[in-house]
Parts: sequence; structure tokens; C-alpha cells
Amino acid sequence: MVWSAWIKYFGRGTKLIVSNKGSSAPVKSEILKKKHENLITYVCLIEKFYPEVIRVTWTDGEKEITDNVGKGDAWKPAEEEEYSIGSWLTVPAENKNKNYYCKFEHESQQRSLPTKDSTETSQEEDCSTYPGNGTVFNRDHLMHRTAYLVYIVLLLKSSMYYLIVLFFIYRMWASTKHQGKKA
Repeated sequence: MVWSAWIKYFGRGTKLIVSNKGSSAPVKSEILKKKHENLITYVCLIEKFYPEVIRVTWTDGEKEITDNVGKGDAWKPAEEEEYSIGSWLTVPAENKNKNYYCKFEHESQQRSLPTKDSTETSQEEDCSTYPGNGTVFNRDHLMHRTAYLVYIVLLLKSSMYYLIVLFFIYRMWASTKHQGKKA
């Protein structure tokens, strides 16, 4: 028997994956920082893990932060079997000295990454052009979303053309039927 995975959902919060591939912990995880005007965005990038079920949260060291937090869908680059995910936190620039933590829980590993490291210099990474990782995060995720939106627009456009053609066929049919009654 050859198969790669069987997936079953139970409600909204439980996902069962039966697979012949063992779980693997994230190979790389890091936080990128970008300052823009009076805001700082931290991007937590977690790469190459399996299965794709992972929980990512942000804390300030004491409590979980839910405001100004975003999380992308897990994605799998073409021809790879591991997944990657990104989550971001946006804070006011006046909180630049405050330490935040990106915490992830995967069945193979739990880890908490600080936004400020004891060896950190005040170096900022440009998340959109970071070699390898940032580019993959943005390009793959945006290409997937763009393709999905283009597909939806084309589907709606095709539906409108179909309705217009049906309308004109009906008008032709109704006018010929109406003329047939007069004769």
C-alpha cells in the first residue's frame, strides 16, 4: 500500500493526520525586525517542520498578546515535504526596548524566541528582501493569494458572461415565440 497521508477534521480545533512520514521539528526559526515610521513589525519565521499543525503565539513575557498580531497559513514550497509559517507582531516604536516573545508549539518541539537577544546589536532586517527566507515567505504566500483572487475574479467574470448569453437567448426565444402566436 502506497500513500502519504490521511487527514480528518473533528470540529474546528482538532486535526488528525495519519502519515507514514515521521514528525520533524522546525529546522530554523528566527525573528526579523522592520521599523516603519512610528511602528516596529517583528516577523517570526518558522521553517521546515512536519506535520503542518503548529501553534504560534506572541507574549510580552507574562501574558499573551492578541492585538496587532497576524499569522499566515502554513505553506509548503514546491517539491518539499516540510512546511513553513510566519507570524507578525506590530508595536509602537516607543516600545523598542521592550522584549516580546514568539512562542511556537509543535508536536516535536516547543520554543520561545525573544525579539531582543543579549548579543543583539541594533540591526534591522528588511523582511521583504531578506535572502532566502523573507523572500520565500512573501513571494510564495503572495503568489498563492494572488492566484486565488485571480481565479475567483475569472470565475465571476465567466458567470456574468453566461448570464448575459442566457438573457439574449431568452429574448430571442421569447420574441420568436411571440411572433409565432401572431401568425
